[in-house]
Amino acid sequence: MIRALAAAVRANVPVLIWGQPGTGKTAILNEYGASWGYHVETIVGSNREPTDFMGYPIEQDGETVYSTLAWASRLNAADKGLLFLDELTTCAPSVQRVMLRIVQERFVGDTKLHDGVAIVAAANPPETAVDGYPLAPPVANRFMHLDWEFSDDTWLDGFVGDFAFVDSPEMDAMLNSGRQSERIKARSLVLAFLKTRPDLRQHVPDDLDLAGRGWPSRRSWDNAASVLAQLHADDTEAILLAVNGCVGDAAATEFVAWMIASDLYDPMDVIKDPSIVDWTTRPDRIFALMSAVVAVAALKGDKKTWEAAMAVMTKCAESGRPDLAYPGARTLFQRVPDGAKVAPATSKAFSGLMERIGRWAA
Repeated sequence: MIRALAAAVRANVPVLIWGQPGTGKTAILNEYGASWGYHVETIVGSNREPTDFMGYPIEQDGETVYSTLAWASRLNAADKGLLFLDELTTCAPSVQRVMLRIVQERFVGDTKLHDGVAIVAAANPPETAVDGYPLAPPVANRFMHLDWEFSDDTWLDGFVGDFAFVDSPEMDAMLNSGRQSERIKARSLVLAFLKTRPDLRQHVPDDLDLAGRGWPSRRSWDNAASVLAQLHADDTEAILLAVNGCVGDAAATEFVAWMIASDLYDPMDVIKDPSIVDWTTRPDRIFALMSAVVAVAALKGDKKTWEAAMAVMTKCAESGRPDLAYPGARTLFQRVPDGAKVAPATSKAFSGLMERIGRWAA
């Protein structure tokens, strides 16, 4: 649970921790945030009004603007800030609507929170919260949802010292490097899975309780990919929790089972040597690889990587899988870096595609 939480914080995906009252959520989450190097600002939604998240209308230079809130200024002044929205489900619907803009657009009134500010919320289930309100589906879909886990032994150890010496695991020790290559692989995984399961791309549950947690949407799959990119590939437990928290149990279970079975190639290794690929393997595995190779070429943007990526597409087509190579080749032909050249084998493999595009300068 803590690894999934740390991944969401570093990926800047809003996360909502669910747990029963009196289980230490507020104290421990504040401690974790501080130990990870974040300036933490805790806002308790149950005792706030909408103006506490927007500011008050004031006149400035002949225009009406919202006053800047002190807690938002402190977050923006820190290199890394963490906005902790506590007791979220005890907020009145009018407050939830204002908070929605903060979570999605990162605006506090007229003040934009910078990209170094992460958002974490905590909530009691509505049935145990004081004057609890269920989350509206649009609000819920913006969060990654996690159920609070904190062992009794850890609580007893902290109780002796008044929780002054809570052991906070180091963020970097729990997560991978978070490099660009990790983000590419994660997004390629999600893309390839959703190609095979279009019915799981968008589905709002009819059950209001389920709609108040994670469920599949384009937004929540994007969040899942961002968090997935921060976790080690073999950390299946945290991956399942994170994806479940974004898109719900059914979609997450299918995705993780598919991910384990897919065993995808590293696109950087394939760009260096396309011969390592077994081109007879399952089509969804090849499609995911082609998508990842195109993403690497697009992000790097140099002619050497473009030419190497096109060589992968050519090898795929020559190996009897032109249907899987064409979408990637088409994208690459539409994004040609200056000075890039087409190899004779590529011209032969994609001559019809090049004619249809009608644009090429060697």
